[in-house]
Amino acid sequence: MTESPLATFPSRLLRLVGLVAVVAAGGGTVLQHGWWAVPAVMSWLGWAVWIVAPERPRWPTLTALFAMAIGGGLTTAWSAGSAITALAVVFAGFALLNEPVAVGVVLAALAIFGAGISDLAAGDEPRSLLAVVSGALVMGLMGWTRRQSRISAEQNRLLVEQNRIIRAERDRAAALTERGRIARDMHDVLAHTLGGLVLQLDAADALLEAGEVDRAAERVKASHRLAVSGLADARRVVGALRAEGVDLGAELHRLADDHRGSGGRVEVGVDAELRGLDEQTAVALSRAVQEALTNARKHAPGQPVSIDLRTTGANIAVTVSNPLGSRIGALARSGSGAGLLGMTERIAALGGSVAAGREEDRWVVRILVPATQRADAPE
Repeated sequence: MTESPLATFPSRLLRLVGLVAVVAAGGGTVLQHGWWAVPAVMSWLGWAVWIVAPERPRWPTLTALFAMAIGGGLTTAWSAGSAITALAVVFAGFALLNEPVAVGVVLAALAIFGAGISDLAAGDEPRSLLAVVSGALVMGLMGWTRRQSRISAEQNRLLVEQNRIIRAERDRAAALTERGRIARDMHDVLAHTLGGLVLQLDAADALLEAGEVDRAAERVKASHRLAVSGLADARRVVGALRAEGVDLGAELHRLADDHRGSGGRVEVGVDAELRGLDEQTAVALSRAVQEALTNARKHAPGQPVSIDLRTTGANIAVTVSNPLGSRIGALARSGSGAGLLGMTERIAALGGSVAAGREEDRWVVRILVPATQRADAPE
């Protein structure tokens, strides 16, 4: 634990006051007892070092405290200030957070042992030593309490710091999740719309070359409708409004109309109660079907697509399938695999699963997701 200069200044000031009090309370008297003045001066020097000693390294502080314990204890019989020194050392020894409790025990033992020698040398009654022992016990308990208080404060500080880090990581994860969701939505919308536009415009170009202007104009108009639909879809994604009031049935039919407008064929079958379905589930299923239609248009152009949505127990099962195409579409190599990956991630986030692969002569995408209801859905 590292203390700031502002935190240690009051403590150092208090030590200075203690030194002045010790010298004033019998300092002159102890100097008149010959060699006993030596340990008294040693304890004063210990006070001085303790006042100015840095937090690191710790050995100057420990040396000062041991000097005070020995010098103060040996002169308690001739100076009340020395008794103050001995008791202050006991308090400080137990309160030191960076040192083991054993340091406080050793300092207290040295101070009491020195006080005992001092009493014997001065011929005092045992009651004075008993007073020092009692005072040391009280100061030791106070130092221990101070130590526990500082430990609790440090633990609280670490807990607050950990909570701050956890909140920051949670916010970062939420931001990444939201970023991934927007990326998946943008991919699905753009791939679906732009892929359809490419096919429509290719067809219009071919019709113009063949001199069929009216049919080419119909293709251009269909392209316009598809672009408008895609633009509205993109706006819903950017504005994060696509999760409000999503009608999954209507959304599936809109996607089917877009697919037909691009020249494709699709049948939609719904055998499930979709009212009250959770918006996130509805959005995830519509995006998954949109991605499946885009893939069918890219890899099996012209092949009829079947969309089947039904309830199976507590889940909703969606199956999108189409015959394997005999020719490769112009957009077959335009993908990077992100669409299927995004579909899987989106469904997995809801506790569902996606399986896509060849089944005999068809390409089948099977989606299973819990039929979660909105909190305000009617019973």
